[in-house]
Amino acid sequence: MPLPVKPVPRRARDLLGRALGLAGITLLMAVLPSATASATTSATDGEDTVLLYDMTVDLDSDGGAHVTLDLDVDFGTEPNHGPFLTYIVKQRFDEAQDRVYRITDVRAESQTAAAEVAVEEDSGWLEIRIGDENREDVVGVHSYHVTYQVEGWVNSAEAFGEEHDELYLNVIGDRWEIPISEARVTVNGPEQVSDALCLTGQASRTPCTSSSHDGLTASFTQEALEPGQELTVAVGFPAGTFRGVEPVLQERWAVDRAFEVTPVTGALAALGLIGGVGAVTVTARRRGRDEQYLGLTPGLTPADGQVATVGGRRRGPVTVQFTPPEGFRAGQLGTLVDEVADPHDVTATIIDLAVRGYLVIEQTESPDERGSGGAWRLARVPAMQDRYLLPFERLLMQEIFAGRDAVNLTDLRTTFAVSMSKVQDALYEDVTTRGWFRGNPKQVRTAWLGAGLALAVLGVVVTAGLAVWTSLALLGVPLAVAGILLAAVSKAAPARTADGTAVLAQALGFQHYLATAEANQLRFEEDEDLFSRYLPFAVAFGLTERWAKLFAELAAQGRVLPEPTWYVGSTYGQMAFWAGAGTLAHDLTSFTHIAEATISAPTPGSSGASGFSGGFSGGGVSGGGGGSW
Repeated sequence: MPLPVKPVPRRARDLLGRALGLAGITLLMAVLPSATASATTSATDGEDTVLLYDMTVDLDSDGGAHVTLDLDVDFGTEPNHGPFLTYIVKQRFDEAQDRVYRITDVRAESQTAAAEVAVEEDSGWLEIRIGDENREDVVGVHSYHVTYQVEGWVNSAEAFGEEHDELYLNVIGDRWEIPISEARVTVNGPEQVSDALCLTGQASRTPCTSSSHDGLTASFTQEALEPGQELTVAVGFPAGTFRGVEPVLQERWAVDRAFEVTPVTGALAALGLIGGVGAVTVTARRRGRDEQYLGLTPGLTPADGQVATVGGRRRGPVTVQFTPPEGFRAGQLGTLVDEVADPHDVTATIIDLAVRGYLVIEQTESPDERGSGGAWRLARVPAMQDRYLLPFERLLMQEIFAGRDAVNLTDLRTTFAVSMSKVQDALYEDVTTRGWFRGNPKQVRTAWLGAGLALAVLGVVVTAGLAVWTSLALLGVPLAVAGILLAAVSKAAPARTADGTAVLAQALGFQHYLATAEANQLRFEEDEDLFSRYLPFAVAFGLTERWAKLFAELAAQGRVLPEPTWYVGSTYGQMAFWAGAGTLAHDLTSFTHIAEATISAPTPGSSGASGFSGGFSGGGVSGGGGGSW
């Protein structure tokens, strides 16, 4: 009895035939070396080529697909890592949804080359790279065996309202980068195949080289596919073959759906918004509200041994004060009034130091009518000792003169910014140490601003996350709004103590006096230099021009005024201060404006720039691409 002969699988027959063919070529090369050399050069010097693309799709009754792909690739003489494949895994289905194809369990093997698998999904495409990314030494012909599972390729008549079930698959898509010498596709179904169609080209109805079906199997072949030329197959089955199989759909992101307003989301968002705004409001009132002594006249503090109740500050009318709070400097009061150590507070301190004899302001060039073009020089008075100055005043003198006796105001432009910050910090420290604020105003504002921005960013992140994955994005908005509101109220976050509020009442009363007093209402002794005495406070309160005009008006009326020695004009000497009364207010206003702009000008830096700076071919589900890498 003869032994049974086991049929040789088609894949084995192909490999055996190719091996015999290569053996024959080797023998021919030995006999005809010159001819084979020419043929080899022609074959390998061209672009990489897929000699055989052989795909088998086995379909289950539940619509799952088991895919086997055999690739024979000629990589030529230029080294490669291996082949790569791309598949569409998300396509537009309707106005609101995408159809999804889930490709899993991707594996590859090769007898002659590295076959490591790297899978990456991006923007609706799945890329499969086969080979070793650390080795680029693949040349010549190599065979690869690739398998993977797919969910979502099958179209059921039940789901799509058609007369039959089908697999309508774009096997080779327009992303193929290298030519394919021969492509084969085999589809095996769970029921008899009722129809089969294969089309090639680009959005065309050109038939493939061959197409047939028999029983459970449909087979297709196509020769010579150029890069970008597509191959699509359609295999029909009786309706009900894939009963209950639905396309895998995913809701497409859209703003209106992500922020969908429903009774639930609307109510929760409203509650969250009310709660967030309420929490910020309560926090601001409790922690940002000034204190004051209850039962005492505003501006007064308890006498020694007197017990006074402290409560929240109640705003009322300002009582005019004809003198500034005793013992305090203009820069301190300016910081207390608006809770900010502004550049004009530092400028007021410079003038205050000049009035008190520590420096002289020399005008070396008069400003024009618009207040521009003027120039000034600051000269230190050597006889005055800094040890009698407050810390922020001493620091200001050190930073201005820096070991020199005089400096032009223009020399401080763009170089004084760091010094300015130091002096402002020293002013904040001074008013905090005096007990005027419950915390350093700058640090309190920074803390509130940081917390607000952090909360706002968290709200944006939560909102974005909810928007991407759900339709509940509206619920994250209140968190972001609360953060923005907290950051917005950070300017009002510093809170004055009861002592600070008492001094504030006096400072505001004096500010009101400087802002409303008329020239004929000023009362002072003939030798009293009231102008110089109150000028630093006028600068701190933003009333420089008005204060100077009042005294210019008095001088014009013939009133004898003391001659300040701390300011020297370019056209009127140190002993003829009021002779220039017509331009005095203009000159002083110009000085304060230019001084503020100069000492607060930012230090220049780098720009950061760099010197190197109906069916058709192509239709159906998915859509494969590939090449070599």
